[in-house]
Amino acid sequence: MKKLLSVILMLVFLVSLFAEVGVYNDKVVIGTFQALSGPYAIIGQEMSKGMKAYFNWINSRGGIHGRKIELIIADDQLNPAKTVVEVKRLVEQDKVFAIVGGLGTYGCLAVMDYLEQNKVPFVYQGAGTSKLVIPPKKYIFGVQPDYTLEGTLIGKYVGEIAKFKNPAIVYMNNDIGLEGYAAFKAKLEDYKMKPVVEISYNPADTDYSGLVVKLVEKNPDVIVIYGLITDTIRWVKTIRDYGLDSKIITIYPNADPSFIKLAGKYAEGVIFTGWVPLATPDRPEFVRDYQRAISIYQQTYPKEIMSSYAVAGFIAAEVFTEGLIRTGKNLTREGLVKALESFKNWNGILAKDITWGPNLRRGKSSMYFMVVKNGQFVPLTDLIRP
Repeated sequence: MKKLLSVILMLVFLVSLFAEVGVYNDKVVIGTFQALSGPYAIIGQEMSKGMKAYFNWINSRGGIHGRKIELIIADDQLNPAKTVVEVKRLVEQDKVFAIVGGLGTYGCLAVMDYLEQNKVPFVYQGAGTSKLVIPPKKYIFGVQPDYTLEGTLIGKYVGEIAKFKNPAIVYMNNDIGLEGYAAFKAKLEDYKMKPVVEISYNPADTDYSGLVVKLVEKNPDVIVIYGLITDTIRWVKTIRDYGLDSKIITIYPNADPSFIKLAGKYAEGVIFTGWVPLATPDRPEFVRDYQRAISIYQQTYPKEIMSSYAVAGFIAAEVFTEGLIRTGKNLTREGLVKALESFKNWNGILAKDITWGPNLRRGKSSMYFMVVKNGQFVPLTDLIRP
């Protein structure tokens, strides 16, 4: 009997040596970090809801290859110092298989090297910095467009598609603004153009009247604003109150119904970049996809409508789940990496046109433009590429 027990214990030990971290017969355990409390909680809570709704739907259908997906959510309050602590706990104590859908540029950057060195897949970052995907890192898979791609496409729209002649750019003096500004300005050079006005500002400032005078002096035909919702709305209001009728273009983090609600009449005519296609009557396939996503979401959150942040979480979950499907029953981290590298212009329910490869970690290389018309987002272009 003792000999049999010893054999069983040895077998258990051997199996444990070859078992993948976070993978069990009936489930796979993954982690994410979100701002569930603190000043940015509304973003993290909504993104978490999108992820939970999708994974709940998958689990209600039996999971993937017989495994349900267990999501552990760490609250880092969008504080990079907390992000490091929480991610190390997820990896070293909770033994997660992967990190999916982390929120925040600085938090994602703070844990990027740690996850890469520990060979933990990090799928989807709620961040726009190109540092996450360029140069490519084996275990880091980006989905959202980065600010270099976005700035390049805004430059293309300004110089080639809409054919503006006298562009100006207003940008935050931080990593987001500086990266977008550099890409926009570089792309304008393709059309032998340069901004007639360049304004760098501190996002903590609340009065732009002294700076807007520079725009009034040059009267540009289009103004690109690299700012987040609160300061972008303040810029739009100041520009309009000073009598400028220039077209205004701003970035995809602002393309949320809350912008229209908060800006009121000032939102009318503002142009936004986007990467999740709009469900409009002229695109019935997108309407069907969006209705399906809402149906899935409301199985967990009845009668609620998805915010843009919930959509981001939903997409993070569906992209990761497709990776699990492609990996197969024998789930390993290395297998997941190879499976994700097989994505080529993949379309999910809400995720569209996702491509990765052995030396490509920028999952999204296309965007489109939309405008606020009669209080609604209306598409101006199809998906365009640099």
